[in-house]
Amino acid sequence: MARNSWLIPYFALEEEGKPLYDQAEFCNEGNISKEEIADQDIPPPFSFNIFIDGTMRLYNVGTAIPYTPLFLAVVSVAVLRRKSRRLFHTGISNSLTLLLFPFETYREYLQTENIKVSYADIERSINNFRRKFVVFKEQDLDYRRVGGREIFRSRNVLLVCDTSKRGIVQKDYSLISKEDLNNPKKIKEAATARVRYIMGLLEFSCLLSASDRFSDSYILKDGLIERYSRVKNIFGIDRQTYQDLLKNVVGFIKYPRKIPPEVMANMLHLEDFEYYRWVGKPEDDGEDSSSPSDMDELFNFALLRFRRLPRFSDAPVGIVKLQTLKTDPTTDNLKDIIKAVLQERYPLPSNHRRIYSEPYPISEAEKVAKAQLPSEAKLRGLVYALMG
Repeated sequence: MARNSWLIPYFALEEEGKPLYDQAEFCNEGNISKEEIADQDIPPPFSFNIFIDGTMRLYNVGTAIPYTPLFLAVVSVAVLRRKSRRLFHTGISNSLTLLLFPFETYREYLQTENIKVSYADIERSINNFRRKFVVFKEQDLDYRRVGGREIFRSRNVLLVCDTSKRGIVQKDYSLISKEDLNNPKKIKEAATARVRYIMGLLEFSCLLSASDRFSDSYILKDGLIERYSRVKNIFGIDRQTYQDLLKNVVGFIKYPRKIPPEVMANMLHLEDFEYYRWVGKPEDDGEDSSSPSDMDELFNFALLRFRRLPRFSDAPVGIVKLQTLKTDPTTDNLKDIIKAVLQERYPLPSNHRRIYSEPYPISEAEKVAKAQLPSEAKLRGLVYALMG
């Protein structure tokens, strides 16, 4: 690595865990109401038996002139199945390695600045990774090229991500300008957002496989459900397939941040078995959307107190948000979904930081996902060997 003229060697862990997943904008469609589950003693007609969670680590592996960090990320997703009150690994889980850098902006910078650095050196460094990885560019995620199904099913994949512009399949407006190349904070934010985006796609890939294998199962996944406009060009699915896939899927947001103001003002007064509900749809964020019809899917949302912190009833601890796809206007099973989610309050997870806001099977899925990540020593040796 030290022989590279364009990169100063460095290796440090920058982020670990799961990036914030409740940051997507949802346009509130109204119909906010507060309801209560009256028949608490009657068990729900179904229970969850498939659980999905993911994790990530983001490393700074070097600094390019002038002060532009190069990031390497590893993401992992695990799918567990519950049978006879025991959790089993399904074998659907997968992991992925990402190399993140504003390549296009940096190429333009080299063309205008008097710096003794050749972009060919950068391309040579990327090609070195082919000795250990199956290398794809993020544009290959388009189903008309290689496709997300094929890439996410493959093992030992390195995805090269250009954070110069927003978007994956269709690049949109600029994220990193030439003036930003000496702003490591902004470059890290762009890299973290891209990791979050691709982790969501990897989770959706595992969701596809889980739905195919366990078609009648109800699935509880950590985080938001990916919107149709983000997955249609990655996996080549139509809207009807998307809706059929998500009919039994519930997104569980442990730390809700996007909450309607009317709900935010009163959520601390939520009692057990009370919940707020509303309907919303994602706002157009420029990510791989091609027409207004791509943004038509509606979601049911619910805010409830999953667990209560003793003697702190007015604290937001334990308040979570649920998301389900709203498809058939004649049926409403949100109350049954909430009852099924509340069945997951026990046993408690071993992670005491999330003891009030995380279901036990989700915490176990995260442990499996973390176990699939390569060690820091292995990554450090690999990076120094391949970037040299």
